[in-house]
Amino acid sequence: MTNPFPETHPLHTVAETLLARTDAPLCPKAPWQAGLLSGVSEGSYNLQALLHLLNDDLDSAHKLVQVHEDDSTANYIHQLVHRREGDWGNTRYWVGMTGPHTFYEEFGNGTARERLDACQRGDSGAAALSWQEQGELLAWVVREGR
Repeated sequence: MTNPFPETHPLHTVAETLLARTDAPLCPKAPWQAGLLSGVSEGSYNLQALLHLLNDDLDSAHKLVQVHEDDSTANYIHQLVHRREGDWGNTRYWVGMTGPHTFYEEFGNGTARERLDACQRGDSGAAALSWQEQGELLAWVVREGR
């Protein structure tokens, strides 16, 4: 995946490290690199939450988005957090709360519910598709300033 930050941006190196991963699990048990994002306060809560999500730090990502139910992008990230937890019912709830998000059409690859179903079934390629979705959503959040 392409790093959405210019080389001079303070988050460029962090994003480069995260996006270079090729083995991200669908449902991680712990953060990938503890401390990688400690002290990161650059950008919006959505941006920070996505970086935590890409680092498999689901708790930190969840804390950032759960208090922003009025923001469809935060709700989108919220559904991704629960999907990566394997909490399928809660994921379905947050898919509904997200509503018709602009990024859905840009990403394609089926509907949010279809991607959720593929993850729940453990379909081949579901983890890779989920990882691609998170990386492309990060690029979209950076581009759109959300």
